[in-house]
Amino acid sequence: MHNKQQITGWLFLLLLCVAGCGQPVSKKQNTMINWTKLPDLPGAADTASLGVSAPFAGIHNGVLIVAGGCNFPDKPVTEGGAKRYYSEIFVLLPEGWKEIDRLPLPVAYGATVSTPEGIVCIGGNNSDSSLVEVSRISYNPTKGEVAVCALPSLPSPMDNLSAAFTGQEIYVAGGNENGQPCHTFLRLNLANIEKGWEQLPDFPGAARVQPVLAAGESPKGTRIYLAGGFQPILNEEEPIVPTDVLVFDPATFTWQQETVLPPFKDGTNRTLTGGCAVTFQTDKILFMGGVNYDCFLAAIARPIHLAKAEAARDSAAITRLQAEAKAYMHHPVEWYRFNTTLLQYDLSTKAWSDLGEYEQLARAGAGAVIQDGRLTIINGELKPGIRTPQVNQAKL
Repeated sequence: MHNKQQITGWLFLLLLCVAGCGQPVSKKQNTMINWTKLPDLPGAADTASLGVSAPFAGIHNGVLIVAGGCNFPDKPVTEGGAKRYYSEIFVLLPEGWKEIDRLPLPVAYGATVSTPEGIVCIGGNNSDSSLVEVSRISYNPTKGEVAVCALPSLPSPMDNLSAAFTGQEIYVAGGNENGQPCHTFLRLNLANIEKGWEQLPDFPGAARVQPVLAAGESPKGTRIYLAGGFQPILNEEEPIVPTDVLVFDPATFTWQQETVLPPFKDGTNRTLTGGCAVTFQTDKILFMGGVNYDCFLAAIARPIHLAKAEAARDSAAITRLQAEAKAYMHHPVEWYRFNTTLLQYDLSTKAWSDLGEYEQLARAGAGAVIQDGRLTIINGELKPGIRTPQVNQAKL
């Protein structure tokens, strides 16, 4: 572990979009998807069931596993509440959730992949530091217990990163490395674990904090797709949020632009910051959740705009921006307009499909897992500082 000044949690991050216009959604599914509400995730032993943001979440041996995450258990952040990080590991059994073990450290804002040997929890941070630790949680259905084992550590502390798994390989991309927004792209081969993490070519363009990453089968073979994320204010320059989707070819070690995120019907940009991506049927990727581009942009660009207003001695702009900042955390949930669309990207046709609008997806920092055509959304934020304990599942 290494102490650092870090950018953690989408609430306090900074961004601006300078990317181009998106591709329109090619078709809309007529049949709506039905959702089932699973048992709420309980709180840790000494806290209420408030839900967490940015937990580790995955499936092993058919069991949903959720670990870590963070919330404000004592009082809301708007009243000065302190963020608390957790190490508890929960499994969802037929009789309900069971707290079964703990991670070596309390942690949130890491990345997770599900593998045949267990779910792999990568990096993250807590109130003290950003982490290099990587752990695998395996569930034994016969014994009804989990085993937590260490895997090779990351080369540097990383948080707010993304991860994907294909074959025997785990890929991680973006986030903060040593406290700075990065272009880092790494790979761990589970069949040659002694080699540790391999440094791959950095992805191009802006740094991406809180991106999404997914692996899938294109007509030309396995590819790794990177979307969302943002580059915060750096060196007093406007922040950037890319709207393009990048693709990495493991055979040639090259990156290129694949497509762009489709805009909303009114032409406004879409971001996947704080969202999720899962691979569906090997050749499709589902994108969901995250913050609203315009609301988030206005909030995170405000500090640099305020600094410019102060430098220009523009009292009207200063008053307006200060009032907006003061009010930002106090709006109702609906005001933030978190993304409700379930988007599908077809790797063969390179076409986007709109699979419907669902309030169950309007989360930032949620966990998302898919198995046997069942998509499960775990917790996340409804608005800045407010989590939900809900766990919802849809049959696709």
